[in-house]
Amino acid sequence: MFEQLDDELDLVPYPVLNNSRLFSFEIFRGVSSALSHALGAVSEPIMTVAVGGSLGRLEASSESDIDCIVIVDDRTEFDHEQVALMVRKIRAELIKTGLRPSKDNGIYCRPIRTSCLLDPNGRGSLTEEAAIFGTRMQLLLDARPIYQPSEFYSLRAQLLAWYGCSQNRMTHCTHLLNDLSRYLHAYAVWQQFKFSRSKHDGWYLRQAKLRSTRIVTFAGLLFIIGEATASDYETDMGRELNRTPLGRIQSAFNSYAGVEFRAVIEIYELLHQMLSDASIREELVRLSPISQDEVPTQYTGTYARIHDLSGELMEHLTEFILSRRGDWSSHIFHSWLL
Repeated sequence: MFEQLDDELDLVPYPVLNNSRLFSFEIFRGVSSALSHALGAVSEPIMTVAVGGSLGRLEASSESDIDCIVIVDDRTEFDHEQVALMVRKIRAELIKTGLRPSKDNGIYCRPIRTSCLLDPNGRGSLTEEAAIFGTRMQLLLDARPIYQPSEFYSLRAQLLAWYGCSQNRMTHCTHLLNDLSRYLHAYAVWQQFKFSRSKHDGWYLRQAKLRSTRIVTFAGLLFIIGEATASDYETDMGRELNRTPLGRIQSAFNSYAGVEFRAVIEIYELLHQMLSDASIREELVRLSPISQDEVPTQYTGTYARIHDLSGELMEHLTEFILSRRGDWSSHIFHSWLL
């Protein structure tokens, strides 16, 4: 069952973002219905299915790929062949959307067990598989359920408890804040030196997405954490996580007088318009450097414009964060900067 979202974002003045949201809703409705028919009401051991990325943010376009997260409940023994059959059914339904399937080498290429996501020994582990750490973070950053939503929200509540929350309310922010910082900076370094190029992907396109949609996604979770400390940890984390990353940022901005969210969303609309344009994406991929030596010292063309706009976006977000000294716990700044 598809659950319509109301995260209080008024996108009517921003037609590209608004059209992407409407397009995403259509995909969600179709896929949710298709999976309910294909898998049935009970599909043990498939616990829930979610999507992240542009579709999870409700910012998908015809140029998007579809990042699918399949969660397997392995508290009891299960038939691996049955799981494989169900995964094939899920992917078959996703392909029917016309969106590109997720990359084979990403974190979305195989089902993830709940026991791995909730393993106490995973806390602070530097040897944990990237797929497990990445999935755990994506479930909090931008994932949205397309099958068995109640199970998705139950799992997310368990993840919050894994991070030290009690009844969806934070008791401390150190662990989640450190993992968010670790994921952001590991992701940024990975993208900095990833020079592979394919038909739909290249360095300039990845950098453009990192500096716009990815930064907004990371900022959205950081702002939730910050606002939780401002409320003496009374914030309902589950409710706030139901918002899209952009909705999370707006919610934080609206908590303070004299702070203009409009400056953020206007830039984001421009960036989203450019990154939804097939010809611009093709140009970014075609001109992408394939080695560190090919990265120019001065950017030109379309990527230069994206780089400048995304720089303005990050400046607005950074200024908001620095202005929260005295509102957010000083621990936020100590943990993030030192």
